[in-house]
Amino acid sequence: MNDKEMFLPTDEAKAADIRNMDPLEAIKAAAEGIGLILNDPNPNCKKCHGRGFIGRHADTGEPIACSCLFPKYESARETGEIILPQNRAQRRAAKKKAKKNG
Repeated sequence: MNDKEMFLPTDEAKAADIRNMDPLEAIKAAAEGIGLILNDPNPNCKKCHGRGFIGRHADTGEPIACSCLFPKYESARETGEIILPQNRAQRRAAKKKAKKNG
C-alpha cells in the first residue's frame, strides 16, 4: 500500500486510523503523499494558534489544515513593463504612438 492509498479512507478501519492520528501528522503525511511541501505552523497565527489545523470534519474526523501551513508561491506569470496610471492625454499619446509603431 503506497502513501496515497493510506490516506484515502475506503473502509471504516482506514477512516478510524485517520481519526486516531495526531492531526498535524495526518496533514503532513497526506501532503507528502501528494507531493506538497508544507511549512511549520505559525505560532502567531490567529486562526489555528500555532496548532496547524483549524478543526476536524464532523462526519469523517479528518483535520482541516490551516492556511499558514501552505507556502506562498510567487506568480508563475512574468511581469513585463509596469504601466503606471495615466491621465487622458497621456493615454491618447501612448495609444497614438503604439498605433504608429504597429
